[in-house]
Amino acid sequence: MTETGTIDTHHHVLPAVWTDWLHSHQLFTSGPPLPAWSPERAISFLDDSQTAAAVVSVSAPGVHLGDDAEARTMARIVNETVAELVKDRPDRFGLFATLTLPDVDGAIAEAEYAFDHLGADGVVLLASVRGQYLGDPAFEPLMAELNERAAVVLVHPGPLAGPEVPGLPDFMADFLLDTTRAALLMVRNGVVDRYPQLKILLSHGGGFLPYAAERFTAFPFALDPVKAWRRCASSTSTPH
Repeated sequence: MTETGTIDTHHHVLPAVWTDWLHSHQLFTSGPPLPAWSPERAISFLDDSQTAAAVVSVSAPGVHLGDDAEARTMARIVNETVAELVKDRPDRFGLFATLTLPDVDGAIAEAEYAFDHLGADGVVLLASVRGQYLGDPAFEPLMAELNERAAVVLVHPGPLAGPEVPGLPDFMADFLLDTTRAALLMVRNGVVDRYPQLKILLSHGGGFLPYAAERFTAFPFALDPVKAWRRCASSTSTPH
């Protein structure tokens, strides 16, 4: 992938094998259809926006819909499919590999495969899966593995646990809160201090973090609150 110019780190890919699988689980079968995606359209967008390259990832709901074995199978299929795209156009695309949280063992195994065999540029992790957030002690083994690899981690939100507010789609506000919760919990539980080699990118400009910094730093986290805020703020990705 290019080493100069702007790189879009929040660029979603929609491989047919993944969207067909989501539809088979009755997801995205009502409402607006999932947008069409193709490498050609993506490159045209990159050209039009004067963006040198994109590191692509799949978005929520990822690949874990409740069954560990199915999630491991789909993660492998998605990652290998997207890796072929990157192989065809390494000058324009990179790969954020999809993992299987909350299945920690599966996530570690898939991260190892993605880095060692597919040449992944990093991983994408959902901020939460069915109410279990990044920063949860159960995810420590994965964070340790990613830290050993000095991995880039794109944190992407999803729907909050619980019903939507009628008339307000979850992506309008709930997604931003989901990212913020994950970031605060990773700070509160010391993840960002224990694993300093992680390069964390928070989607959508960091959710609400930049706008509620004073509120967050007023609380006595387990580490210096100003230091914690600066660490999170420096890791936010550009808005998307």
